[in-house]
Amino acid sequence: MLISQIREADLTPEVVDRLLYQGIEDSGDAADCVIVLGSSKAAEYRVPVAAAVYHAGRTGKVLLCGGKRRTFPDGIASEAAHMKAAALALGIREEDLLLEKSSQNTIENILFALIALQRAFCLNQVRRVLLVTTAYHMRRSLAIARYLFPAHITVLPCPANDRHTRRENWTETPEGIARAKGEARKLSEYVRNGVIPDFEV
Repeated sequence: MLISQIREADLTPEVVDRLLYQGIEDSGDAADCVIVLGSSKAAEYRVPVAAAVYHAGRTGKVLLCGGKRRTFPDGIASEAAHMKAAALALGIREEDLLLEKSSQNTIENILFALIALQRAFCLNQVRRVLLVTTAYHMRRSLAIARYLFPAHITVLPCPANDRHTRRENWTETPEGIARAKGEARKLSEYVRNGVIPDFEV
């Protein structure tokens, strides 16, 4: 089934599971950089995944993306700045952190990440990046990154689990169902609007 052909009636648990979660596992590969997409909970769920990759020696640089300012328990900060504090607390060295503090959504996360990578490495020197976001958000993020990144850069998924939208439990709570189905709708809308190319699941 092509993404563009999916309609509301097609969003059964089986289709949503295949659409969002199938084939997004972490390959275990090393990369030139890990890119962490921002959110209100990114410091809690996504940064620890990036820190584990970093401490395993799979990368030497971690790029934290997110310019949206939010109110966190410790004050108002951009998503990237809030993630930086968590990354430092998890032992990532400050000199190995890159911050992107302009983006306001997922597409801008990817676009501004390209600029940050160009400034840090020069894009022609980058061969592989790992993309960290929540598992249910990975398919759309990965599709955007693979469409917008230069062809010579391989973008690999490195998903993080949140509390209610993991593959094994998203159907168990109203919150998980709403979030997963909402993400599936966004993915199909992106394809129908030409934001990303159509593909089959």
